[in-house]
Amino acid sequence: MTEHIKELDRSHIVETFWPQIRRAAKGYEQRSALCEELSQDMAFALWRALGNFDGQCKLNTYVYRVIHNVAVDHIRKYSRQKEDELVEEQAHSADSPEVNMQQQQQQQRLERAIQQLPLSHRQVMMLKLEGIDTAEISDVLGISEANVGIRLHRAKAQLTEQLMEKN
Repeated sequence: MTEHIKELDRSHIVETFWPQIRRAAKGYEQRSALCEELSQDMAFALWRALGNFDGQCKLNTYVYRVIHNVAVDHIRKYSRQKEDELVEEQAHSADSPEVNMQQQQQQQRLERAIQQLPLSHRQVMMLKLEGIDTAEISDVLGISEANVGIRLHRAKAQLTEQLMEKN
């Protein structure tokens, strides 16, 4: 796969990685409209970047590197909304059955807690939640495996602390 990826192949790859793109976008942006915009930006950036993929790393690593770079740019571009505006938006989102409400609330608490992590910790946590191993996270972010481990440890500690405070 050292040749440039053809347009048809690029579209297929973007489609294949769409669930990961959506999860990454949700991890970086909780505002619905901006999350959708971020997902589209990630998909388009990936489609464009695949034309330059030279096979020097795994395709998976390359994809995550592209989508996380887009997310970092997005964070720089948009300031965070106040917490009460975020809560209001979530309250107006689609109603869920009572059975799923508690699970949905726990998921939202975790997402908000992840959003509050520093960017460097949020990145490693989101990649780890995607099932990416430490070596590949190291490649995606351009940091050592030891640094990945340290960031993951700190991110987990901060998440635990944040979630315990809200109980």
